[in-house]
Amino acid sequence: MACGPSTAAEAERRGNVDWLERSGTPEAVMALGRLADTNKAAGAVLERRSVYDSTAFMAAWEAHGRGAAWGTSLLRGGLVDPARAELAVQGIPRKEPKGAVFIPDIEQGVSRLAAGSRASALTPVLASMGRPAHQAVERRLLDPKTRGAMCDGIGGADASADAKTTLLAVPVDGRDHASCVQVVLRMAAEDDAVLGWLGVTGEPGLLSQVGKGTMPCARVVTVWKRALTERGSDAFAALTVPLASSVRRCAPELDALLAEILKTAPLARASVVNAVDPYGAETVALKQTCKVLGQIAQSTREPHAIVERADNAVHASCKHAKP
Repeated sequence: MACGPSTAAEAERRGNVDWLERSGTPEAVMALGRLADTNKAAGAVLERRSVYDSTAFMAAWEAHGRGAAWGTSLLRGGLVDPARAELAVQGIPRKEPKGAVFIPDIEQGVSRLAAGSRASALTPVLASMGRPAHQAVERRLLDPKTRGAMCDGIGGADASADAKTTLLAVPVDGRDHASCVQVVLRMAAEDDAVLGWLGVTGEPGLLSQVGKGTMPCARVVTVWKRALTERGSDAFAALTVPLASSVRRCAPELDALLAEILKTAPLARASVVNAVDPYGAETVALKQTCKVLGQIAQSTREPHAIVERADNAVHASCKHAKP
């Protein structure tokens, strides 16, 4: 009586689909994938395994690379199937140009899983595909049902430069999600270009989070230098609350900048004065700013409300701001 195979390699050589199915090891499943190019029984085994085993999709990816139609078909079907999409996407390497053909399927999978948190399993692959995925990434950001998941993907280590740029380029509503805010802040903490964008262009909601987050205060100063010197005058009123948030956390570092803005940027002056809490403990650290506030408190040219607020600061917390 002939002995059965003892290894997956041997079973593959013999075309023993039953042995490979019973074995079920990753090596055996990959062997089934190679057999499936010409053996329908092997393909049927992989179809059955695809409901619970991501290795079936890894075998399908290799088949896709060989030009075997069954592999492409299994991946497409899995990606758009809510029951299998999270497994199917594990078969597609990130940043892989050959994966671009699956972008419509991945996007469809993201949309179908949008009701829960599972869509975030697919978006890192979409975000990694660069320019070919640009429109898909943009659509998922503009859709409030998939926005958070798409930002989760853009926040991943493999996200492309194009995906990150798209996040900054979409209308404000396209970033209106906690995940998107955190991604932008992490980008700004590491990338000077994004930091500049945040100061000059970022919406007030993002700027408010600058003060509440963990961005180093030296970079917070850069954000506000750009915001208070490069934005149009019509933007300053909306900056008061976000600036106040940053002052509470980074007062010593912001002191010199705020004093300079008060002296040299009259259009931004009201926003700075209103951002300084006359009774805040952090105001004690604003030594240079308090000195200029003393001058504003005696001004006859500034609006009464600004003079009054400056005077309140001078007679409250600024009294303890020793040079």
